[in-house]
Amino acid sequence: MKKLLFLLLLVTFSAKVFSQKNVVDSSKIMAKDTLVKTMSKKDSLKKFYKIIPRVSTIRSAMVPGWGQINNRQYWKLPFIAGAFGVNIFFIIYNDTRYHYYKGNLQKAYDQQATASTIPVTLYNQDVSRDLNVSQLNTIVSGYRRNRDGSYLLLAVVWAANIIDANVTAHLKTFDMTDDISLKIQPTITSPDMATPVFGAKLTFAFK
Repeated sequence: MKKLLFLLLLVTFSAKVFSQKNVVDSSKIMAKDTLVKTMSKKDSLKKFYKIIPRVSTIRSAMVPGWGQINNRQYWKLPFIAGAFGVNIFFIIYNDTRYHYYKGNLQKAYDQQATASTIPVTLYNQDVSRDLNVSQLNTIVSGYRRNRDGSYLLLAVVWAANIIDANVTAHLKTFDMTDDISLKIQPTITSPDMATPVFGAKLTFAFK
């Protein structure tokens, strides 16, 4: 009786240990499976990322640099931001001085009948000079010309940003695999059904 009771206790204890081991092992397996699925999902997202030239072009037209982000060319962003920043700085710089001296030019026109020159305080300085209408016209024209040139350069940079995004997207999606091959094959033709003409034929093969 004691032996039978001992055997029952031994079997029960071993069953509990075995079941606990199975639970631990199954949880480890589930954790590994989840990790594998997560890694495979990330790999698939990286692998199947597709660049569409039309999307890159439209995004660059909307926001400069957005197309380069879509093409995964982040290193171009500082250059684009720098080009736009410099042009915007010179637009503001020239436009403020243009309007300032244009106001003084209007004063000179108003006082032209009584005085040939008027005292003009230089922009953002404590220095004053006597300038006539011709001199003020030259200053105003110079600042207006520089401002308009900065606007033009800004438009050129914007267009270059769009073209770069479009060309880069097309190059990244261009098929450079071995599926496309060029073959040169000799050919024989008989235009007049009498004299054969030897030549060559270029063939693009798509596998």
